[in-house]
Amino acid sequence: MPDMTETYDYTPRVTLCGDGFYRWSYEVDMSSKGAVFASMVKVCAIISLALIAVAAVMTPEIVTYAALAALGIVGLPALLWVILYRGRAARQTMRFGMNEEKIHVPGLYKSEFTSFSQIRGVTLRPGEHLIELRTITMTLIQIFVPDEDFEFVQGFIVDHVPPSANVYAEA
Repeated sequence: MPDMTETYDYTPRVTLCGDGFYRWSYEVDMSSKGAVFASMVKVCAIISLALIAVAAVMTPEIVTYAALAALGIVGLPALLWVILYRGRAARQTMRFGMNEEKIHVPGLYKSEFTSFSQIRGVTLRPGEHLIELRTITMTLIQIFVPDEDFEFVQGFIVDHVPPSANVYAEA
C-alpha cells in the first residue's frame, strides 16, 4: 500500500481526493490544553488515588508517604511539559484520511490504518474538535476535525462503524 502521506496534500479542510479518500490536516496543541497532556494527568491521578487507597488501610505514617508520592506522580506531567516545551505551546500537525472501509491517521512516528469494522465505540467531542474511536483491541484513536467539517466527518464515521458500536456525544 503506498504511503499516503507523501502522495497527497493534506489541507486544513476535509477534501475528497481522486482515490476516494477524504483527507485533511489539523494542528493539535500538545501543551496543557492538548489531549495528550490531559490523558497523562488523568492516568497519573488514577495511579495516585489507587496508591492512597491502598495506603489508607495501613499506618498513618505510610499514608503520609503515599500522599507525598501521589503528589509527585500527579506533578510529573507538568514537570515533563515544562522540560519538553519550556512553557511554550507545542503544536503538531496531524493528518487524517478516511474512505468507505477504513480511517487513516499519519502521525509523527507512525501511520495507522484502522478498518471501520474494528470500531466498537465512538465518543464525539465537538467542543474539542475531537472524535475518539475505540477498537476491538481497546486501542484509542483520536481524530481531530475543524469546526466547519465536524458534522460531515462525524456523520461519515457513525454511518460506517458497525451498528453494534456504542456512540456517545459530549458537549
